[in-house]
Amino acid sequence: MQLSKQALYRFPWSGNDNPIGWLEVTDKCNTYCRGCYRINGMQGHKPIEQVKEEVALLKKWRNCDNISIAGGEPLIHPEILDIVAYIRSLKMKPLILTNGIKLEDDRQLMVDLKKAGAVGFTFHIDSEQQRPHWKGKTEIELFELRQHFADMAHSIGGLFASFGMTVYPGNIDFVPTMVTWANKNIDRVHGLVFIGFRNASMEGTYNYFVGGQQIDPKTTYVVDGDSSESYLTSTDVYNKIKEHFPHYETSAYMGGSQTEDKITWLVSAQLGTTHKMYGSVGKKVMELFQSIHHLQHGTYVIYSPSNKIPKIAFLMSLFDKGVRATSGAFWREALRHPAEFFRPLYVQSIGIIQGPDLLADGRIDMCESCPDMTVWNGRLVHSCRLDEWRLYGNYINAQPKPAVIDTASIPVQTETELVGK
Repeated sequence: MQLSKQALYRFPWSGNDNPIGWLEVTDKCNTYCRGCYRINGMQGHKPIEQVKEEVALLKKWRNCDNISIAGGEPLIHPEILDIVAYIRSLKMKPLILTNGIKLEDDRQLMVDLKKAGAVGFTFHIDSEQQRPHWKGKTEIELFELRQHFADMAHSIGGLFASFGMTVYPGNIDFVPTMVTWANKNIDRVHGLVFIGFRNASMEGTYNYFVGGQQIDPKTTYVVDGDSSESYLTSTDVYNKIKEHFPHYETSAYMGGSQTEDKITWLVSAQLGTTHKMYGSVGKKVMELFQSIHHLQHGTYVIYSPSNKIPKIAFLMSLFDKGVRATSGAFWREALRHPAEFFRPLYVQSIGIIQGPDLLADGRIDMCESCPDMTVWNGRLVHSCRLDEWRLYGNYINAQPKPAVIDTASIPVQTETELVGK
């Protein structure tokens, strides 16, 4: 199915007015993920004073509602509780992106993180990790672990809990199973995040340069050999969900920085109860949600620790066709099964992220208004390309070798554009 941007709400986020600030407190990690963008242990834990400086810069430059605390594995930072408390003291929401290993047998740590101010967690769990005690487990077998974390956060209460999975051609068929599990646990799973795996091949196609000097890249995402498993689009994942779940529809997007047709982020908000899923909100509700939050709080928003909504929200069907269809499905079910009217109604998000693409002419197509910019040496850089700065002090530029340039992919410049240069 081909998505139409006209049917979706385009997030209004910009570089200086963005709901997310990406904070990497360490590059150390206690496991290995095949899709990781970071070299493990190259610099270690950041001193807390450096962390505070970066948080202050993100608040100043990004106008953040949320700080995504990442790594590496942030929970192994020895001062993680102080970091969370500092972010909260600046009236931003600390969300921890974690593999959960430190929490698996330590419920008290989750309690302490909440007390310090954490609004929740995004747990990254998939079969391509070298996770202690879970190595070689299938995506199906890992649902035991996902359920453990979902139940733990729910039992503590007041915590956002979402689950991320890197999607490869080898595990994309498990995406519907993830959605089924999340739907059944809608009272405790606030959302899912599917990230399409990306890398760039050094298999004789491009030369790589930094500051005019040719280099042999040492990042984790520029690799030797075949890259045939490296390409999945956000539309691929959307279609995989859509073919199994009629209630699912996406309502908001972000585009690419270099191409007109690319969709880098897709976000949906599904509505349902623990008994049944009924539909998804449309673009008008997404627009209203962002606009009202910005008017009330001065920031855009992406995460909320509560996903329970009153049924009066169905009044939004007056202007949103997605809610209109959802409301009709709910009331038809409530007439057949009156107990459904008394069950709580929840919203559950699905985010789909398509990473950077290396275009045939050497340009890098990034996420428009990238939500995951981070601080490096006093400047904002893309977090997924941070290792280029750590290794070489700048972004890597790819130049196709003359024999492989696809001239059809290079945009033709108008006379006005050329004169403007």
